Amino acid sequence: MIVVVTYDIVDDQRREDVAMLLSGYGPRVQLSVFECECRTVDELRDLRAKLRERIDPLEDQVRLYPTNTKTFAERYIIGARTVEERADYWVVR
Repeated sequence: MIVVVTYDIVDDQRREDVAMLLSGYGPRVQLSVFECECRTVDELRDLRAKLRERIDPLEDQVRLYPTNTKTFAERYIIGARTVEERADYWVVR
């Protein structure tokens, strides 16, 4: 199943941790939105637990919207803008 995950996280470090976690599950499609693939209910449960560990529930919010193949295939995308991932790099002297 594809799970649309959207978040509003106050702290930069927590936000980066959540984005890094979600990037392992699927592509970032907006600045705070990922389309994550979870193959089983247990994998979805594991993702939810990992997200809980990374946020402050009093300051942050994460929303997960599970979809099925039919509803995901019927999604509407208006506009062609894509989000460019930041490329981490090292400067070595």
